[in-house]
Amino acid sequence: MSGHEVVFGFGTHAGIHEVPELLSMAQQADRDGLDIFSLSDHPYLGGRVDAYAALGFVLGRTQHLAGFANVTNLPTRPPAVLARMVTSLSALSGGRVVLGMGAGGLWDRIADMGVPRLSPADAVDAFEEAITLVKLLSGGGSPVTYQGRHYQVHQIEPAPVAAPPVWTG
Repeated sequence: MSGHEVVFGFGTHAGIHEVPELLSMAQQADRDGLDIFSLSDHPYLGGRVDAYAALGFVLGRTQHLAGFANVTNLPTRPPAVLARMVTSLSALSGGRVVLGMGAGGLWDRIADMGVPRLSPADAVDAFEEAITLVKLLSGGGSPVTYQGRHYQVHQIEPAPVAAPPVWTG
């Protein structure tokens, strides 16, 4: 999805007990020809369904609708694991996933999950490294070694599937 393409869809932050409604809305949106659905990614909120678990569930029960976490809470999702997750979802859904990424905003809650608190400048630096890593760890090729300030990987084989489009927020 390019930056110039107009898409129509819906977004939500479904609670654990709202999964039937989420699935019903997504299936109706799919039948009605909407393009995309998004789920907020706040893994520190126990009452909400995990965004990536829900994406996989909904994409598996729809035919055309694309999905993305709006936006992926990068500090709580290491980029090497995130790369595996989104390339797998892309392969499983026929390319119907978009990667929305954010540097983290609610640092008190993020830190409550055991994630080291970053300054705003460091959060942006980590965000940039994460985008680089996700792209390096997708689309095939030789094993990747990356030594950043925030993230390091050693001889990790990229997924043969290309990274999905990246939306940043």
